[in-house]
Amino acid sequence: MIAQQEEQHVWKVVNADDGSKFWYDATSIDTTKGDRFNIWILETNQPPKKYEGIEGDVFRSKTLYTINLTTVKYGILKIRYYNVSNQEIFSFDYDKPMPPESIRYPYPITDNSLLFFLLKELYGPKGEQIQKIK
Repeated sequence: MIAQQEEQHVWKVVNADDGSKFWYDATSIDTTKGDRFNIWILETNQPPKKYEGIEGDVFRSKTLYTINLTTVKYGILKIRYYNVSNQEIFSFDYDKPMPPESIRYPYPITDNSLLFFLLKELYGPKGEQIQKIK
């Protein structure tokens, strides 16, 4: 039996301008090099959401995004859904195998989106990296 490697996260909260709240994994930022990086985002759903093909209510979701700052686009590498008891009820890895660079970042980061608020938190309104992470 192979034990599943448990991911270790250091969650930091983002209170977005639109009143929403989510968390990002600060350890992802420590490994950022250049204009591309991967980052885990944790969201809670109140009330819990229902998705077709997934048994049970989704109370929490954890998503691994890959972000290209030059093109201001992103892709999704992994998704994990959890129930109210914090048990994983669904997971999918989009990075097996890793998509080629040309299609890795298909979605634009739009104004007032979750990733827009994340980048604002990390880089500030002027786009300069903020050193409050450490």
